[in-house]
This record gives sequence, structure tokens and C-alpha cells, in this order.
Amino acid sequence: MTALLKTAADDLETGHLEALARGACGTWLLDALDGADLGELLVRAATGGELQRAAGELSLPLVARDSESNVVGALLGVPSGTVISGLARLPGSRQAVLLSMLAYAKIKAVAVSEDARRRGIGAALLARCVQVYWQLDYTLLFGEFDTERDLGPYYTRQGFSVLQPGQGIEVGTLLTGNPLHLGAGPGLTFFHRWRPQAV
Repeated sequence: MTALLKTAADDLETGHLEALARGACGTWLLDALDGADLGELLVRAATGGELQRAAGELSLPLVARDSESNVVGALLGVPSGTVISGLARLPGSRQAVLLSMLAYAKIKAVAVSEDARRRGIGAALLARCVQVYWQLDYTLLFGEFDTERDLGPYYTRQGFSVLQPGQGIEVGTLLTGNPLHLGAGPGLTFFHRWRPQAV
């Protein structure tokens, strides 16, 4: 899985790789799907100075296997380091940082092995990712891709909004009352999806 993810993202954080290696990546999300309180787990980790470990526990690793159990697709959703560091600079940030880890998730990498492409594997991984995060009451999923890869139409078909270079969205006001702009860096294209509001 890690090797496949590295083909899609060359900047995977060491903490996420270590959590994957020890089988701890996503364990809190699984517990929350069974009724555990994510907020309580996160506060306990923050109190113990273990937010780095918490980021691994709050990450979502998804794998697609073929009929012979070979890994042919992988997705990794993570708490956003960019959002966390941005919020940390705002007034009253500690609570907002923790809330962001339970509200916003970044799709860090989606990868499908070359011989398994065009079978809907990536779409299925993204659909499952959205389903899990919405079930856990997250409000925003986002990511970015290399602009040269022209994946905008693909992500649009999967229900994401794809922004033009230089555009972004505002994510701080919801948590702190202070603006915080989120978008892609140079050479990257930003995509996002807000959870639909209940009517």
C-alpha cells in the first residue's frame, strides 16, 4: 500500500507512514464507526502531548484488492497539516486546531496500479472515503493534484469542486471567527467537497 501511495504523493509524512507500518493508521475512525467518541480520544491525546500520534489514528487508509488479493488501489485521507498550522497562528487556536482534526480531512493520495486503471477503482475508493467521513460528521474533504495531470474532469465527476489556479476556499471563520484561506500551491490544482447540509 505504501509503495502505491508514494506513486501519487511523494511528500507522505513520516508519522503517517509509521502509523501504516504498525497498523495504527485509522484505528480511531474505525472505533468511531462503532460508536466511540472521537472528540474524547483527541482531547485525551492532546492532553498527553500526543497530537502527532493522533494524526495517524485519525487518518483513513483504504485499499482495493484484486481477486488474488493483490493491492491494486489505495487512498489515504489525513488531518490537514496546513489547516492545523494556519489555525495555530490565530487567536484562541488550541480548541480550533482540535476541532479542525474532526471536521476537515485532506485526501493526501489516491493511486491505482497501472494495470488496474479504468475499472472504477479510484472512483470506488473516493466514494468510500466520502461515505466514511460524512458518517463521522466531517464537513470538508479536499486535496490537490499536479496541474499538468489534468485530473479536474475526473474529480468533478466524483462530486468535487475543482478550482482554478490561485483560487481557494475559506475554512477558518467556521472554527474561529477569523478567516483562513486554503488552496493549492504553485503547479497544483485544488479540489474540495463540503458535506451537504441537512434540510
